[in-house]
Order: sequence, then C-alpha cells, then structure tokens
Amino acid sequence: MNEQRNLYLAIGISIAIIIFFQLLFPTQPIQTTSFEEDEVLEPATSIDGQSNQVVSEIQSRDEALIQTDRVIFENASIKGSINLKGAILDDLILSKYKTSLEPDSNNIQLLLPDGTANPYYIETGWKELKNSNIELPNLETNWKTNSTTLSPSSPVTLSWTNNKNITFKINYQVDDEYMFTITQEIENNSGEDIEVFPYRLIKRINTPDTINFFILHEGLISLINDELLEKNYDDIADDCNSSMQTKKEFCDNKTQGGWLGFTDKYWMSALIPDADQSINVNYRYGNNGRDSYRAGYVGQIYKINSGENISYGGKLFVGAKKLNVLSAYDENLSIPRFTDAIDWGWFSFLTKPVSYAINWFFGYAGNFGLAIIAFTILMRLILFPLAQASFKSMAKMKKLQPDMQRLKETYPNDRQKMQQELMALYKREGANPVAGCLPILVQIPIFFSLYKVLFVTIEMYHAPFYGWIHDLSAPDPLGLMTIFGLVPWDVPPILSIIDIGILPIIMGFTMWLQQKLNPAPADPTQARIFALLPFVFTFVLAGFAAGLVLYWSVNNILSIAQQWYIQRRISVSYTHLTLPTKA
Repeated sequence: MNEQRNLYLAIGISIAIIIFFQLLFPTQPIQTTSFEEDEVLEPATSIDGQSNQVVSEIQSRDEALIQTDRVIFENASIKGSINLKGAILDDLILSKYKTSLEPDSNNIQLLLPDGTANPYYIETGWKELKNSNIELPNLETNWKTNSTTLSPSSPVTLSWTNNKNITFKINYQVDDEYMFTITQEIENNSGEDIEVFPYRLIKRINTPDTINFFILHEGLISLINDELLEKNYDDIADDCNSSMQTKKEFCDNKTQGGWLGFTDKYWMSALIPDADQSINVNYRYGNNGRDSYRAGYVGQIYKINSGENISYGGKLFVGAKKLNVLSAYDENLSIPRFTDAIDWGWFSFLTKPVSYAINWFFGYAGNFGLAIIAFTILMRLILFPLAQASFKSMAKMKKLQPDMQRLKETYPNDRQKMQQELMALYKREGANPVAGCLPILVQIPIFFSLYKVLFVTIEMYHAPFYGWIHDLSAPDPLGLMTIFGLVPWDVPPILSIIDIGILPIIMGFTMWLQQKLNPAPADPTQARIFALLPFVFTFVLAGFAAGLVLYWSVNNILSIAQQWYIQRRISVSYTHLTLPTKA
C-alpha cells in the first residue's frame, strides 16, 4: 500500500516528536464501574446458541431478497427492507454514498441477507429462562405486518401469535438519518405465566475485508461501563470462541446503557439499549462451516402473568459515522461518547478539535478544500507569535552569515575563541540558531492530526475541491506517469513512487522556495542534505491525501509571505557590524 509506505517514511522523520508527545500526554486508563450483586442478570442469559449453516450456493442481493416477503423502508439517507421471515433487518443501502467516483457505481450496501457472499444483519427476539415448552418466535417464524412500508412518518408493527395465544410484536420506527427505534412487546393472553428475556444481536458471517492499517480500527467496538473497547476480528475469534469453556473477560460483561456493534472505516452498526436498562453483553465467534462474529446483549428477565403485557425498547444505528450526525445523537438521545465511534487515535485531544474546526468552516465555505485552507490560516494565526519570533531570528541569522564567515576566517585555528565570538554575535543581534525548528516541531502533531482526520472521517470521503481534485481523501490523480492526465493508463505499482501529482509538485516547490529564505547550514554536508529535503518530501507526500498536501502547500505559502515581509524589515533596519580583528 503506497499510502502506508509513505506514512512509514513520514513517521520515521518525526518519530522523536511522537514519542515526546506520548510521554507528555500519556493515555489514562478509564476505571470501569461494577454492579452490585442484586443488579447482576441471570448468568445463563447470553446470545450463545445462535448458529449459521453453510449455504449451498452464493446468491446475489437481488436473488436473496425476492425469496421472502419484506417491509420496505426508505428515508433521505438509507433504503432497504426487513425480512418478515425471522423479523431480520438484513438489507440496507446508504443512499448518499457510492463505492467509487464513477457515475454508474453502486451505492454502499451495508447490510446483506443470509445466502449472499458476506451476510450482515440484525436479529431481535426472545428466549425463555427455563424449558417450559413455550413456542417463541425464531428465525423461521413468518411475521405479519400492518404495513409494507416503513418511513420517518409511518412506523411499522410486526406481529405473530403462538399456539397458546401469546402475541409477540416488534415496532419499528426510523428517523431521517440512520437511527431505528425498536420496541419488542408481548401480550400474554394464555392461561399461564411465562418467564422470558429479550435479546438483540448483530451478526457478520465471513470475515470482512479490512484495510489492515495500523492507524485505523475495524472490528468490534463498544462503550460499556464508560470504557471504549476496540477489538479486531482475530481477537474475537481467538478470545470469544463459543466452543471455549473459558473466554477472555471482555467477551461477557454487565452494564447499564452504553452501545456496542461493529465498525468499518466509515460505517458502523450499533445496538443502543435504553440508558436505564441493565444488560448482559456478549461477544462471540463461531464456525459451523462459515466464520460468524456476533455482538449482542440480553435484557432482564420478565415474568409475565396471564393477561399482562410488557414492552422492551432500544435503538439501532446503522449507517455512516458522520460527525455532526453522531454529535446530534449524543446530545439529543443521550448516547454517551457516541462520537468516539470515529477512530480519533492517540492524539484525540488534537484530532477531535481539528475535525470540528474543519466541519465548522465547511458550514460557511460549502467546500472541504476551502475549509482546509481556512483551517490552515487559523493555525497560522494561532502560531503567529511563535512563527514571528522564529522567522525574525532566522532573518537575522541570514543577514549575519557574512559576519559569521569572517569570524571563521579570523579564528581558523582557535575554535573555542570563534565559538565565544559567535555566541556574543548571536546575543547582540538577538539571533537564535535553533529558533527555526520550533514552528516545525509544533506543526508535526498538527500535520499528523490532520492526516488522521482526512483518513478516518467520512466527511472527506469523495469530497471534491476544484479542478482535477475530485476526492480530497485520495492522492492527487494527475501524475507524471500519465503526463498529468493527458495519457490515461493504469500506472504499475512499481512506478507509483515517481507518479507525482500536480499538487505535490506545488508543495515541493513552495518548500524549496521557503528554504531559500532561510539561512543555509554552515556545514556543507548539512547544507546538501537540507537542499534535498524538498525533493524527498515531494515524493513522500505524493501518495498522501490531496487535502493534506493542500494544507502543507498553503501553510508553506503563508510562511513564505511572512518570512519575506520580516526579512524586508530586517534588511532595512540592519546595520553592518564591526567585528573584532585578531591581535
């Protein structure tokens, strides 16, 4: 992966800075809360026992859908259907997102029914505490519906009555984004009392393809007892196998409220119990011919007397991890830390503000490229005092170079005396030879935070700028090997390192121009190494997201303008020094 290789190079350049920040801001472990003994649910209540059979033939989505009766749902963000056989939500398409920028590309298919290549669906049901021979709905149950269409203005109720006149209902509501409200009901019209408990689970059959990039988490995600848990699919298979008698501690937990599910780079499915519900949380892996990953929970045990009715609520999120949407759910539905579903990484104290700032600018600019430029200007304003002092020092250093050279000629054999006079010169003129490094040291964490935001947030997914930049989250598409788009052909991976786009070339040129404004290192070897840096960074950043290269280019241009202005002022006020002569 070119982007991963380039990131390794950039990290190699800046590893000392990253280590410094990790030591300065260590991650504090979050203490989990425990329930008192009388709050603990029955230990037997888990999602174990769910099985998946090998299918004889893989079907397409359309082939699988036509085999069962369904309730169709659609809003501004999603469309799909609920399978009336088993009351399974197993078909969901994201209406606003496509698989590629090609006009005829398909929309993202997030949930898929069993029988397809990679089934991914949500089950809702009941289990009985003891074997009392109560007929409960299962995956083979055919439910009836009061409507064939679910929409934000039209809820749907599924119902099924068993042989003892016990009616089970599931009420579905959906908002304009990605949130379902699901309420399970039981009407006990039999002549006996029953004891049951509800369960809800998300199932993924077959291991999904993942990016497998170390800065991105894909797999199980949950917020249980105010602790964010992230486990990849290998962890679930190794630690939560249903066939294991002893599982890792995280595989079974007890909590109140919270949320749990599976996350991809941009998408997520999450079960959200009501905040006042005590639940048993289970994560499981099984293999009955196909890998099966499950995340789910069970609720409290209900004793329902004859003639009584009960209901059990909760929510389900299935969709894109869009920051403003998650923030709204966090605030309006009191879903704790729901924005942490986005993988902010180690530097969350920086990546979160960066993301919020860019989204705020986008609200006014209407273009994420312009928002990145506005964010760059904001960073320059915040760092202006530091940069101003640094550039003044560098400007003075540049003007002092002839005098520094004369000092070397005056004391060619007395290095100690030359260093003393050089330090006295720096002190008189207020020059600091290391001051130029300070803005770079501060910029590196901001750079990596912006890289993280561009990589993991869906707001940048297929977000266009102007001209040839159609996706700010992808590298510049017009490279040298295609003569900047004039010769369309698939560049072989071995040549991708030299397939440098227009924007990285602009970035490299601005870096070279900025370097010319700085004083050259006195050591010839260092000077040659520094002279190569603009070319090295041009190649390294060529495979990075266009939005990141845009930020670096604009930052260089603003730095050049600031340096040029300062050097003009220094040149006007500079008075040539009279240096001591050797006795």
